[in-house]
This record gives sequence, structure tokens and C-alpha cells, in this order.
Amino acid sequence: MNGELLILAISLVLIVVGVLLWQKGNHLLATGKKAKAIVFKNNYNAGVGRDGGVYYPVVRFLTDKQEWITQELSVGYDPAIEEGTELEIIYDPDDPTTVEINSSFQLEVLPRLLIAIGICGLVFGFLELLEITQIMGD
Repeated sequence: MNGELLILAISLVLIVVGVLLWQKGNHLLATGKKAKAIVFKNNYNAGVGRDGGVYYPVVRFLTDKQEWITQELSVGYDPAIEEGTELEIIYDPDDPTTVEINSSFQLEVLPRLLIAIGICGLVFGFLELLEITQIMGD
């Protein structure tokens, strides 16, 4: 029973994260402004990633109001994106610190993928919990 509850909990987290990313992506795609950014530096976070950590790029860009913004991105990479690399970003003109790489995968595909995996996990978890399937066994 514990395995099924773990699957259900992880599935719910995936769905919530997917929905939040989907909303953010939709907002940026609908109202965001595109700009060229330079990777200024990378911040290492040791607590995440397959090899113990990932690098979060810090980008610097000029808004349409001629304001310089330096902001860490919300998605980390391993290996790090090389400093000085130019990226196309999309930012919220009302809050230029809300910025993401302008990538259809990151803004559209990934959120939907997380939701789909979460839904599959929920279905599987409930089928196991109700003992309709016996894949996990007890």
C-alpha cells in the first residue's frame, strides 16, 4: 500500500508543477517580450541533478524600456551553459525578472509532458490501490 501512495503523491506533484509551468508559459507566450540575453555566469546548486548538482544560468538582457536586468533562470542545466553564450529569452514586461529561455519545449511541451505523466501515474496508482492490477504486488 505504501508504494501506491508514493506513486499517487509523486503524480500529484508532477501535475501541480506541470500546471504551474503551463500557466507561466502561456502567460509569457501571450504577453511576453523577446530579447537577446548573454549568460553572465552560472550558479551551482549541489542539491539537484543526477551527478549531485546543476548549474542555473544567470542572464543579462536589456528590456524594451532600456533597463538592464540580471536574473537567474528557473531551470538548471548539466553541463553548464557556457558564459558569454547568447540566448533568446522571453520576459514579462510587467515583471522583467520573470524570464525564461524562449523554447517551445520548455514553455509548452515540458509542462504538458509532466501533466500527462502525472495523470498516468494517478491512474496506475489508483488501479494498484484498488487492487485491480497487481503489478507492484505486496
